[in-house]
Amino acid sequence: MGRWSEEVSEQWGKRLLAGTYRPGRMRAVTLREGPQRAAHLDPDLPRAVLRWTGQEWTLVRVVADLEAAKALMHPEPAGPEPW
Repeated sequence: MGRWSEEVSEQWGKRLLAGTYRPGRMRAVTLREGPQRAAHLDPDLPRAVLRWTGQEWTLVRVVADLEAAKALMHPEPAGPEPW
């Protein structure tokens, strides 16, 4: 099995970061004291919804809880009404 060269590692890292930090990406941060924890551990706490501009995270809105954050970040697609 061959070894990864420095060039291959750099290309792989750039591709990974390009997908992770693409402009328009949104994330929700729990507003609580202490370090961030998994979202499902404090579902009733307020969240700050942030959007990546390509250079920094900017505040979109502060919402009441995890459910509201998910609804803002992933709106229901418009389509035919269910029967």
